[in-house]
Amino acid sequence: MEDKSNIKIRYLHSNTSKDLKNRCTDEYKIYAPKIAKKYKKTFKILLKFTKNRDKTLYIMYDKVKKWYKAENINMSMEKIYVKTKLGSYLSGGCGIEASLLTNLTASAVFAYTSLYIKKLGTISILCYMLIISFYGLIVLSKEDDEVEMYNLFLEVLNELETSRE
Repeated sequence: MEDKSNIKIRYLHSNTSKDLKNRCTDEYKIYAPKIAKKYKKTFKILLKFTKNRDKTLYIMYDKVKKWYKAENINMSMEKIYVKTKLGSYLSGGCGIEASLLTNLTASAVFAYTSLYIKKLGTISILCYMLIISFYGLIVLSKEDDEVEMYNLFLEVLNELETSRE
């Protein structure tokens, strides 16, 4: 029987080989989703205790730093993941909820500009716009918190990367 820890990996079109046992087992694991769950739970609890968002963010910075230090991570993979998440939020790809909000608003504009204004009346239009406005505020505040969290992750990763060098 062959020892699987000493298998030689041969790269295509080259004469070099690499031992499998020298490879880090956690090399391709991304910890950001796991840390994001911890972050959200801990942030809510700390915010109730401190009642100050800035203090809570400062405490969370240290906690996220400890969490990342405790794991054996590939810095470049983590940074790519976090930057991709930030890019999707900042470049207009806000997610399903924001798309739903846009669709609801657009459908209301097209529906109410036609003959339905006479049938439904102004009270129903005002109620619809009020509901859409509150829903929009909830969605945008949630996505703002996500962007804040991923920016914090990116800052921690940058600091850890400079401290390793």
